[in-house]
Amino acid sequence: MTELLDQKYRDQLSTYIGKECHFRLLYKISRDGCSNTAFHQKCDSQGPTVTVLYNTNNTIYGGYLSKSWISNDSYINDPNAFLFRLHYNGSSNPLKFPVSSAIYAGYGHSSYGPIFGSGHDINTFSGTINKSGNYFSLNGGLNMGIAYNLNGQNAASVANSSLQVTDLEVYQVKDGPDPNKSAAKVGDSVLLDKPWRKFPEFNMETLQQLKEAVVDYEPESETNVTAANILLIGQIGAGKSSFFNSVNSIFRGKITSKARSGSFEHSLTTVFRKYTIKDHNSGQNLKIRLCDTRGFEEDFKIDAQEIAYILDGNMPDRYQFNPSAPFTTETFGFIRNPRLGDKIHCVAFVVDGSTIDVIPENILKQLKELQGRINQRNIPQVVYMTKMDKVCPNVDEDAANMFYSSGVRDAIDKMSDIMGLPRGYIMPIKNYESETGLEPHIDILILKALKQTTDFADDNMEDQMDKMAAEKRREEKD
Repeated sequence: MTELLDQKYRDQLSTYIGKECHFRLLYKISRDGCSNTAFHQKCDSQGPTVTVLYNTNNTIYGGYLSKSWISNDSYINDPNAFLFRLHYNGSSNPLKFPVSSAIYAGYGHSSYGPIFGSGHDINTFSGTINKSGNYFSLNGGLNMGIAYNLNGQNAASVANSSLQVTDLEVYQVKDGPDPNKSAAKVGDSVLLDKPWRKFPEFNMETLQQLKEAVVDYEPESETNVTAANILLIGQIGAGKSSFFNSVNSIFRGKITSKARSGSFEHSLTTVFRKYTIKDHNSGQNLKIRLCDTRGFEEDFKIDAQEIAYILDGNMPDRYQFNPSAPFTTETFGFIRNPRLGDKIHCVAFVVDGSTIDVIPENILKQLKELQGRINQRNIPQVVYMTKMDKVCPNVDEDAANMFYSSGVRDAIDKMSDIMGLPRGYIMPIKNYESETGLEPHIDILILKALKQTTDFADDNMEDQMDKMAAEKRREEKD
């Protein structure tokens, strides 16, 4: 959910407009870019709109037009227009300011953003404005009280005389109740007014930063490790192989299917793989390997000792699993003296978030038994919660709604209790399954999860290096 406008202020604006209505976000400068072109492309000819500015003084103000925005260098005649203040210096303090010169209610010009009044009462910006730190310094002006009746207020008391904004949004105003209000509650999942977890903004800047962070990642040089090994473990159909395919797609720039994936009765993964990922822009392999192994099955118990050999770096890449002949120290290819670079540096449990209430008891038992072996080795663990679009229809509509969904939050809480892991270690994501092209919001969730996992892998490598150094000192002392 990228909208900043709280429900109470939507209700307040509906009261000012004089009828029941709901709001659909058309334009947001932190998401779409602060430019005259983007504004008019998204907002012209859309009917009634509300423009909302959020300035750095924690003040919220703006204007309403009942007529469409235009780009033909002319004023918009609108007797129903008004300016408003909703929040002032951190406190709720709504006021409405009616138009006094209706023929100058708005001004539509292709070179400018939203403009209200002659003079102009609110002139937001012209051209393109780049973000400076955590705000946009808009280049328009505030000359309030020209075409609108401020009832004794002024630009300072309405807007702190400030066009330094953290965001600007334009909403389309539609008649009647919000149809998504009743539809939002599916399986006790509703959208909350505020996110339940702090998360970067869902915009192209965040996506680029995360991609660069993952591309630039490499283990500390003193470890002599060429790539972090992340082991994906989970029940069949949860999305282990799909997660690799999703990451690979992001860095190939198109949807790919290198690893076999899908929903079948038995695990499609029959070979232990240490997958590498190539960034198609640089042509370089990432310093991350996603290790895929057999999925848990209800009627087939996974060999815990085989997993132990994987954790310890004894199993070679491309080993073919054989249920009738488990991997042992005598198996061809067994790595007898694994280096730190052969071992697993972080384990990611991949769990279908839509089925956590019905995970079979024997699957949970296998997970806990395996977790015991991981804990013995002090290997960090995370959980990738997949298929969250099935938990909340609003996440299916837009992955940016993830941290506003009560259903997703509740699923995280349940998984935290099951696994005994902090909630911050449980990362809700959406794999590419039905999509035919890349979507930035899905990419951001996946990349953020991957970045946090590499941070944990680094912690593990550092711990292993300290352990080896301590053992070496003891040997020298003896």
